[in-house]
Amino acid sequence: MTNHSTQLIINALFSAAANHSAPEILHSDHGSEYASADYSTICQSLNVRQSMSQPGCPWENGYQESFYSQFKIDLGDSDRFNSLGELVYAIYKTVHLYNHSRIHSKLKMPPVLYSRQYQLEHGECV
Repeated sequence: MTNHSTQLIINALFSAAANHSAPEILHSDHGSEYASADYSTICQSLNVRQSMSQPGCPWENGYQESFYSQFKIDLGDSDRFNSLGELVYAIYKTVHLYNHSRIHSKLKMPPVLYSRQYQLEHGECV
């Protein structure tokens, strides 16, 4: 049976696959939701190969660790919100800013702009 966390990431994967092409490889840590049979089945159905860092080796997932570190700074103190709805809205705004406005050091542009540019040059989704 799927737990709440697993269902959230399954929903996120379906949403991402509906709006973009499914990735060939999906890298994560060893969280129980990513290691679940339900999540693995969904990945297989989308022809997505799962990749996991070694347990206890967060540096193998450096890009994601860096993102979360900066995301927490950008979001600010989560205790400042008066309701869960306010927190969810702030998370949405922060992710939107990150994807649409923030210049990424590796890409030299926001991810959405990079994706559009790639689509124009290659005729396919990133």
